[in-house]
Amino acid sequence: MERMTKTDLRVVKTKKAIRLAFSELMSRKPMEEISISDISAEALINRKTFYAHYASVHEVIAEIEDEITASFQKLLAGKHLKDILGNPYGFFHDLLQIVNENIDVYGRLLTTNGNFNLVNKIIQMTRREICLTFEHEAAVDKQTLDTSVYFTLAGMLAVFADWYSNGKKQPIESLSEQLGRLCFDGIHGILGIAE
Repeated sequence: MERMTKTDLRVVKTKKAIRLAFSELMSRKPMEEISISDISAEALINRKTFYAHYASVHEVIAEIEDEITASFQKLLAGKHLKDILGNPYGFFHDLLQIVNENIDVYGRLLTTNGNFNLVNKIIQMTRREICLTFEHEAAVDKQTLDTSVYFTLAGMLAVFADWYSNGKKQPIESLSEQLGRLCFDGIHGILGIAE
C-alpha cells in the first residue's frame, strides 16, 4: 500500500509539472506551437516520461478542461438555486477555492494572449452545466438564465484574470465576497446605493 501511495504521488507530481510547464509555455508562445519537446524541457523531464502520462499536447489540454468541468460539476452537485441565493458568498468562496487549488495553471490560462479559444471552451462547458443544473429551479426562461450565467462567468473570469495578473494583492476571500455581492446584489449592493 505504501509503495502504491509513493507511485501515485510521483504521478501527481509529474503531471502537475507537465501542466505547469504547459501553462508557462503558453505565456511565451501560441498554444498550437507548443511541442512535447518544449513541455518536457520546461518540466525538466524526458519525452519518455511525458508519454508515460500523456499521448499528446492535446491530451494535456483536454485533461485541464475535463478537470475544470468536473470540479464545477462536483460543486454544483446537490446544490439548489435557493441555497446559493441564500448564501452566495459561500458559493463564490467555494468556486474560487477550486481555481485557487491550481492557481498557476488557471491563472496563466486566463491571462495568456491568444488563449481565448480554450478559455471560451471552459466558459461554455461550465455555462452548460450550470444551466442544466438550475433550469428547473429558476423563475426565468431558459434564455434569460443562459444570458445571466454567461454574464456572471465571463465577468468572474475577467476579474480573476485581472487579480492574477496584478499580483493577487487582494485576499481570495475578499475577492469572492465582492464577486458574490456583484452577482447577487448587483452594483447597487456593492456600492451601497439605495434603490
